[in-house]
Amino acid sequence: MISVIVPVYNCEKYLHDGINSLIKQTIFNNLEIIFIDDGSTDNSLEIISTYIKKYNNMKCFHQSNMGVSAARNVGIKMAQGKYIAFFDADDVAKPTLYEKLFSLCEKNEADISIVDYSMVFKDGVIIKHRNPVTKEWTNKNDLLKSFMKENIICTNPVDKLFSAELARKISFPEGYAIGEDMYYVFQALCCSKKVVIDSSESLYLYFLRDASSMKTQFNNKHIDAVRLSKKIIEALSTNKVVLPYAEANYIHEICKMLALLFRSGNVDEYKEKISFYTNEIRNYSFFKSLKYMSTKHMLALTLMKLSPNLYLFLYTILRIG
Repeated sequence: MISVIVPVYNCEKYLHDGINSLIKQTIFNNLEIIFIDDGSTDNSLEIISTYIKKYNNMKCFHQSNMGVSAARNVGIKMAQGKYIAFFDADDVAKPTLYEKLFSLCEKNEADISIVDYSMVFKDGVIIKHRNPVTKEWTNKNDLLKSFMKENIICTNPVDKLFSAELARKISFPEGYAIGEDMYYVFQALCCSKKVVIDSSESLYLYFLRDASSMKTQFNNKHIDAVRLSKKIIEALSTNKVVLPYAEANYIHEICKMLALLFRSGNVDEYKEKISFYTNEIRNYSFFKSLKYMSTKHMLALTLMKLSPNLYLFLYTILRIG
């Protein structure tokens, strides 16, 4: 059985589509759907209740608004399945998502399986995230280097299936608003013995609702991903093989954070932080970026050093989610 953990907070507008996509799963009868209501103030809870009355493999737990990480951590504790998956309530799963993830884990005796997802933009444009890749990792250093450098494993947990034994060893970092997915996946990879991916199909639709995060008013929560990437560096401090890749990932997270800050327009309020983080990327050598970054991230760093405005322009027209 797979336990699918679904945090819910004020998403009544999209909830029916998300839940119905779970009901349409080819292995629906082998799923345990766990909703964690994170203090919703709209009709989300009422909508969930109508489904729970109808389907005995659905259940709901309630908590005051504590954030998605806390909600997922509660779900992990409540889960009874052999495997654990995470689903965002305002997204949509294609019918074979969990059948495919389950098959990959079982056939390969893997701790984590991965498929592909697509980003759905507000104007209806859909972009598949990965190129088709079929691969497995058993070497931990190779796995972590791939996670830091290549656009294969990725930081999103919703395109993955985790063995429950592994998932219970770790938790989502609470108190962070951005980057918690990255840190959870990092921890999971560190605890895994075997990871497999088949990204030939996109089986999950990840909706970029309303405005892109690039247009969100900047505040301190947008530095969370940088802080968590720093924690990854600390965790890998004794691993001299992977450490340079973690440092490169930290620089990339700074570039993304600075892009959000510059785009928001409230630059004056964060002059000290801009100065500090700008120096961090300026002091990062070009030769390290060539060796430890993907081509895409290396070019992004170069653009941010040369012209943040050009970086922002390309970010927008290339529809980077």
